[in-house]
Amino acid sequence: MAIARKPKPKTIDEFIEEGGSAPAAIVPTVTRVARTEKVEQPVKLRVPADLLARIDEAVADRRPSPSRHNWILEAIYEKLDRDSHC
Repeated sequence: MAIARKPKPKTIDEFIEEGGSAPAAIVPTVTRVARTEKVEQPVKLRVPADLLARIDEAVADRRPSPSRHNWILEAIYEKLDRDSHC
């Protein structure tokens, strides 16, 4: 077994100079993508509790029940299609 010296502790300045990067969840990523590629971007959406309850009722009434996420996406697509044909 080789014997090595104990590493010298780094000073605060040496530690800071090493740098690093922020966690991926904090750093927004913006990339250019060809229009044919589908890239999903997470979006936070604040929805009033009463509206969310109505959405959940609408989801539960359908068979097979879509997820709440899919139901909201479907509603967005319907609205975009309706507004683009006017």
